[in-house]
Order: sequence, then structure tokens, then C-alpha cells
Amino acid sequence: MKKILIWAVATILSSCSTDTPRYVIEGEASGGTYYLFVDRQVVDSAVVENGKFRFEGEIPASPVCNVANAADLANASHRALVILESGIISIKESTEATDGLQVSGTPANDANATYSAAAKALREEFRNPETSEERRKAIAETEYDQLTRTTYETNRTNYFGAIMLSRMSYELSGQEILDEIAKFSPEMQQLEIFAKLKANAEKKIRTEVGNPYINFSQPDKDGNEISLQSVIENPANKYVLVDFWASWCGPCMAEVPALKAAYDAYKAKGFEIFGVSLDKDREKWLNTIENKKLNWLHVSDLKAWENAAAADYAVRSIPSNFLVECATGKIVATQLRGDDVSAKIAELLAQ
Repeated sequence: MKKILIWAVATILSSCSTDTPRYVIEGEASGGTYYLFVDRQVVDSAVVENGKFRFEGEIPASPVCNVANAADLANASHRALVILESGIISIKESTEATDGLQVSGTPANDANATYSAAAKALREEFRNPETSEERRKAIAETEYDQLTRTTYETNRTNYFGAIMLSRMSYELSGQEILDEIAKFSPEMQQLEIFAKLKANAEKKIRTEVGNPYINFSQPDKDGNEISLQSVIENPANKYVLVDFWASWCGPCMAEVPALKAAYDAYKAKGFEIFGVSLDKDREKWLNTIENKKLNWLHVSDLKAWENAAAADYAVRSIPSNFLVECATGKIVATQLRGDDVSAKIAELLAQ
């Protein structure tokens, strides 16, 4: 089942008014104090009086918002993601809501709630042991994607559509992202999220098949700086797979047997792997290399998702890889999975 968009993410929609856009949150709760979080930091609080609480203010530039009944978000018994947009946003305690709160009242929040409920129903049906394999296949291969696509298509006038495009961008080419952004109104295209999507799309375009590789240098296991250029210009190498991974990444670990098989089969014929780890814990990174016997080249700046090379290659999910032809310095394949790695190397070497 596609994993993108399983968990809906909420954010802000600016109004087109000349006045500074404002939001209003009207809550209903049994008691206590509710807190408003931006970037996981408390920015406001409201005591529940006569079963009600209220937040209001200018819509911030950093739009991701959480509302919870504890100052420590992780320990809150009731919490919700909220899309701060113009209008009155309603929050109510509910035993039916996943985290105890239902959010509604404005276009983006209503769309988020509707999509989340429908996606949750499909996930629960998929996981139900009584669901047939045929039905599971339909959900995984057709219905979940169709739900996502239909919801996206009908929400281009509000910020939930922008959020969905952001999540869908993981599987779109750079040009496809730019084409989708162009379908939003000129006013919406001025929002910060689209600036970030455009920047990511332009990076994606620079790392698509046919383009030259982007050089970078990072420390290896011994702390020595190793450049990708030095590996590609090594006369012993004909093809280099730049592989972004991490020790904590389950799908990355699932790719290990296929990578080892390809490396063992084609190392002597000019195939090299340049592993770039998005780890933060040096010990876990090195232990995984040793325990899994990953006998190729490894580098990392140990900055996790802030890895500079990952940013250069527009990597937003892992595993992610780029196959470079050393003779031309051009990217000849991307996102190879499983046996496709060996198959592609065999094909290229046979030419």
C-alpha cells in the first residue's frame, strides 16, 4: 500500500483580503486547559470555562498547528492537527476521533477530516484478517490512490490541496511537480509551500536521468573526506550507485540483499556503491555496516535529514538511489529496487 498521505498533515491557508488574515478556533471540552502549538512549541493557552475555550490571532507564516490538552504534546490525551485559515474552526472532544478531538468548520479542515476518515476506513479494512486477498489488492493498488487523487483534484482551492501535492511530490518528477503547481490559482502559488515545492522540483530536474551528477564530499567511516567525483573518476569504476539510506530505515534494510548480490556479482567488472547515510548516531551507522557486511564505500555527515548531499539530490524519502555512468558523468537510472539493480548493471555492461 502506498505510504504517502496515510497520515494527513495540516497547515495554513492565507486569505486574499488586503487585511491580515486571522483565524478563530472555538473549542468545546469537558474542562482543563488547552494549548496551541506551532512547530511543537506552545504559543498560546486557554482555560476551559463553561465547557468552552477559544484561540484567535493572525495566521502565522509557519502554519503547522497542534491543539492539545497538555503543555507536553507527547503526553496529551486529546490533541489534533489544525489548519489555520480564515474563518471559525471548530474543535470538539469526541470518543470517535483518533486522538480525542474532531476538527471542522473551514474548507481545508473539513477536507482534511473527510479524507482522514476515508483513508482510515480503507486501512482498517486492509488490516482486517477477514478481508479477502482480492479486496486487499484492490485497496492497495487502486482505491487508496484513487481516494488520494480525487481528494487532491477537488481541493485545489484550499490549502489541503497544497499539502496533498506536497505529499504526492515524492512520486512525481520535477516537471510533473511544476505542472501541478501551475494548476493552482496565482494567489495560492505565492504561498511559501509552493516556493519550497518549486525549489525541490528544480533540484529533482537536475538529478533526473540524462543530467550530470552533482559532486559532494562527506566523511567516511574513518573521518576522511571522500568526494563522489573521486569515486567516479577512479579508473576501476564504470558505474557508481549513489545510495541514500539509514540504519533505522526498514525499507533500506530490505534492499540490502539485492545490493549485496549486485555488488558481489559486478564489483570486479566496474560497479561501485557510494552509500550516503542519513543516520545521526555514528555508532548505529557503523554497527549496521559491519553487522550487515556492507562492503562498499560509505560516507555521512551524521545530520540525518539535514544531510547536505540529500538536499542536493532532492531526497525526501529513503531508500533513494542514482546510478552514474563514469565515462560520461551522467545519471543513467534512478530509484532502482531489488533485482533491478543487477539487471540494470548487466544491461549496461553488455552494451
